Amino acid sequence: MNLDVKVVSFIFVLLLSFFYCLLYLLRDLYYTTENFQIKKFINRLLPFFTKYNVLFLICAFIVSFIFTFYNRILYNYLGLLIIFINLLLIYISRKQIISSTYLRLLSYILIISLILALP
Repeated sequence: MNLDVKVVSFIFVLLLSFFYCLLYLLRDLYYTTENFQIKKFINRLLPFFTKYNVLFLICAFIVSFIFTFYNRILYNYLGLLIIFINLLLIYISRKQIISSTYLRLLSYILIISLILALP
């Protein structure tokens, strides 16, 4: 079985970006649902994703950076730019008060752009 390096690295970036986005998806689902069992399940998952959220984004940035300059494809630059803006906003939000609305919006844009760019 011969897997292409481009496909494997793209799937890796997609999974890391999805795990990053999953924190915001779970938070939104928590506030919109009325089901107690779902809220209980989300409460068990949120500490893990909160703890490793920045790590997922940094790993996605590194892999995307390597992947982008290895392939030189335009949509990779868009994904890399969105990941960089997310990292920048996370850094700024720790220094100043910035709403997580921007981070949530950019995480949704990131995952949608990566899904649209599937090879």
